[in-house]
Amino acid sequence: MTDTREMDEVIRRAGEGDSDALAQLWRTYNHLLLRYFRGKRMHDPDDLASIVWVEVATSLGRFQGSEHDFRRWLFTIAARRRVDDIRAIKRREAFAERNRPTVAELRAPSAGDESERTEALDRALDLITSLPADQAEAILLRVIGDLGVSEVAAIMDRREGNVRVLVHRGLKRLADHLADHLADHRDDHHHHPDNHDDNHDDNRNAVTKATRRTMSQP
Repeated sequence: MTDTREMDEVIRRAGEGDSDALAQLWRTYNHLLLRYFRGKRMHDPDDLASIVWVEVATSLGRFQGSEHDFRRWLFTIAARRRVDDIRAIKRREAFAERNRPTVAELRAPSAGDESERTEALDRALDLITSLPADQAEAILLRVIGDLGVSEVAAIMDRREGNVRVLVHRGLKRLADHLADHLADHRDDHHHHPDNHDDNHDDNRNAVTKATRRTMSQP
């Protein structure tokens, strides 16, 4: 994680209209937004992230707070834009149904998605999307957004205790799923060993580390 004191200064300069500082914010946080939107299985994560940054750029002059406050604000905007996008898709689907045109699939995968999933955390996002929606939301905000329980609770409009339960159950389900999948994978490849087990170990380790880090923080 970038030094918070350094980022506090970058945020201040960006709020004063420094385009280089705003670009640095984008480089620091945009990949986290993309992971969040992909983890929520949104149709066009890049487009949603761009919308978020437009709102950030136009509102940053009124923002006051630390790097942590900025991250919470950023993901609050992201969560709202996600809801807006879902509503817009539903409106388009309703309109399409009334007029009965041929509708293209809304969730065609991006051509670059697979090539970008080279890190264990990115591969684990596929598993997160299999969780119940509220568990996935809590984990994405908690782990990807690195937000506190109280901040996640405010974004999700839930009690803090409820958020802790959602995160705990979601991470446990991920760990159990990875353990089962890894056991099956090794049984299937017992007579044909290759380097794919390393990827599954990376996934399991990513979830294990995320679980320890998340449950040890307030």
